[in-house]
Amino acid sequence: MYGHKKSDFLWGALIGGTVATLVSLLFTTKKGKQIQKQVCDLYDDVEETVKDAFHDTKDKVEEGVDHVSKKVAGKKHDDDHHKHSK
Repeated sequence: MYGHKKSDFLWGALIGGTVATLVSLLFTTKKGKQIQKQVCDLYDDVEETVKDAFHDTKDKVEEGVDHVSKKVAGKKHDDDHHKHSK
């Protein structure tokens, strides 16, 4: 449960920070090319952060599935062993 709340907070902070940055960039007095570059840089940073979060989550899910599969296989093996020893 704690991990879910932490994840929600991180996503909210990421999205809120992105929106705030974009709004501040759009209302500055910088030249258009500078703003475009900053927006592109920000997009690249956000894209990289999302990809990293996706891969981390994917790795954790795969580890969890592998762990559960091993537990299920071990339990099945124990059940089969008890059936044959009777």
